[in-house]
Amino acid sequence: MKTVLFEIPTMTRIHKQQAVSDSIKKLGITNIITERGIAEVTYPDTLLKVEIIRAIEEAGHVVMY
Repeated sequence: MKTVLFEIPTMTRIHKQQAVSDSIKKLGITNIITERGIAEVTYPDTLLKVEIIRAIEEAGHVVMY
């Protein structure tokens, strides 16, 4: 398992946090903590970080590197 903190500056409201969380959950990930501007995600080694970034982008947000 890996835990990564993603910086998402456009994720400022609760409904946006929920949208990001829902999108990530579609990957089968359940350990997600979202706060204003950040998401902490713990995911299995079988998934790639880029898959999570793609899910965040599909929810309409940009991940800062």
